[in-house]
Amino acid sequence: METLRKLIEENNIIILQDIATIEEIHKTMMEYKLLPGDAIIALTCRHYGIGTILTFDEDFKRVPWIKVIP
Repeated sequence: METLRKLIEENNIIILQDIATIEEIHKTMMEYKLLPGDAIIALTCRHYGIGTILTFDEDFKRVPWIKVIP
């Protein structure tokens, strides 16, 4: 646990809180054909104004407010 805490502090990592409702998650899952976890990530990005993510998950390319960098 101490190693993780040190990694977070040294790299100025901010842990974001999930804010989406069940209804928003379900709508996003259906609209963009996402798994629940991916829908939560997409909605969290939108809420916090995060427009670009690094991922190998091609599913995020279907989300219009996210630019994917592989």
